[in-house]
Amino acid sequence: MGSKKAFIKDSFVYGLGNGLKKFIGLLLLPFYTRALSVGEFGMLETLGTAAALLGGLLSVGLESANGFYFFKADERQKGDVLSTSFFLRLLSFPALIPILFFRDSLSELLFGTPEHGFLIVLLCLLVPVNLMMSEQAHLFRYFRQPWRYNLMTLAKSLVNIGMGITLVIILKYGVEGAMWARLASSLLVVVLAFGVFNYRKYTFRFSLSWAGQLLKFGFPLIWAGLAAWIYNSSDRFFLLYYHDLNEVGLYSIGAIFSQPVLLINMAVQMSFGVLFYQSYYAEKNEDKPRTRKMAVDIYVLYLSGSVILATFLSVFSDLLIPFVATPDYVDGARVVPFLVFSYIAAQSYQTMGPGISLAEKTWHFAWITGVTAVLNIVLNFLLVPRWGFLGAGVATLISFVTYWQIKVWVAARYFPVSYQFVRIMLLFFAGLILSVFVVFRPELFGFWGRITALCVVTTMAFLFKLLNWQDFLVVFEKFKPPHK
Repeated sequence: MGSKKAFIKDSFVYGLGNGLKKFIGLLLLPFYTRALSVGEFGMLETLGTAAALLGGLLSVGLESANGFYFFKADERQKGDVLSTSFFLRLLSFPALIPILFFRDSLSELLFGTPEHGFLIVLLCLLVPVNLMMSEQAHLFRYFRQPWRYNLMTLAKSLVNIGMGITLVIILKYGVEGAMWARLASSLLVVVLAFGVFNYRKYTFRFSLSWAGQLLKFGFPLIWAGLAAWIYNSSDRFFLLYYHDLNEVGLYSIGAIFSQPVLLINMAVQMSFGVLFYQSYYAEKNEDKPRTRKMAVDIYVLYLSGSVILATFLSVFSDLLIPFVATPDYVDGARVVPFLVFSYIAAQSYQTMGPGISLAEKTWHFAWITGVTAVLNIVLNFLLVPRWGFLGAGVATLISFVTYWQIKVWVAARYFPVSYQFVRIMLLFFAGLILSVFVVFRPELFGFWGRITALCVVTTMAFLFKLLNWQDFLVVFEKFKPPHK
């Protein structure tokens, strides 16, 4: 199977599972947006943002390090790499104990009242469980087992929606009930994935040598992760400081309706890295021409599909949000274009810059994300007080595009790849500009005007030769009956 076909099929399977998870998760949205006020919804999203910060710090870069050394190690060493990473992950549980002593103060800081201290306790339980869940999910990637990954995804989603409806809607536990639902569903994945499928893949030996290599590779990524959190999530806290939880709620609803692009990103991330490293280490030619071509083919395919999807989500967001949520949330549609194209830029710097990881120069991630984080903070200070959640969206977009350009430039020093930059940037900004224009001047566009905007972007992808019909045929082959 060709690398491009393998990428499409693996991404399709991962995307199918994650799409099902997102779809089931969206079933909760109409219930949550009716059971929770915009402010309470903002509170729930603020807890999610805090979880992302703590998780990024406590992960110590192990996710990237584990994936890199798993493919670099020989077959008898792979189990030791996984086991060492597993034991290091367990340390995240005791690491959060000191926070529990300051739960009321943190509640006061986040929500203006110490009454929500128990939510901080739930947060401290959720973070390490999520790290363990991520560890188990990535094993399915390494061993190319996407259908098992989908099974775990489905189990988590069903438990989350079942407990969410029970605790939030029926028993009226509000934000606390939603946190319990998230914790229980993540814990279920850890228990099932480890106990049923993955425990055989571990040797349960802790290696100081591998621990040193994993932490050396991952340590710079702690600071990269912290900086990434700043330009990914800190805007919620700027909105809290300069405005209120309602602004956080509107921004968050826009982010939720941008998640189909994140869904594609997750599918690409889970398939691309495995295929790329397998090809790189298997190809005997030192110049790696096949691997370089594969990187280009996969990226332009991703870019075309994601820009078309981002345009669709943007131009129809003001119609979809009141249908799924309530009219109180419709203003969140205006931030959707900035967020969906930010997410495309985020995946672009993940996929287009393998040279830094190949050279094991992960310290570059620290300074690049640091520069971008400072830029994001400055932009939030300038834009959020005046424009609220729209300013936060613009700050996110500029920061992600800046990171994308810097990282690709640095990575090319170690592993240059001939991307079609002019065509890539033309398609990206054409989709962005059209989307913003439709969202801010909806009175000029009826239904067919929005369809026309979408068709223009799709046509550009084909005219620039970034997309071709054969790519679609690969997906349709999944549904063909086998030859007898």
